[in-house]
Amino acid sequence: DEQRTKDPNWLVVIGVCTHLGCVPIANAGDFGGYYCPCHGSHYDAAGRIRKGPAPLNLEIP
Repeated sequence: DEQRTKDPNWLVVIGVCTHLGCVPIANAGDFGGYYCPCHGSHYDAAGRIRKGPAPLNLEIP
């Protein structure tokens, strides 16, 4: 996704849910990205929040 990455070959995100700090599971969830098992947030493969309660995208360092 050109809006989230400068080099489309790699995307590094900080693996901490932006809701309450749990560790999301990669390659999981409704959008093929990350799923947080603590409260059910779903992120897409670019780390963007798609289904809450998380308020923000996964952070890019």
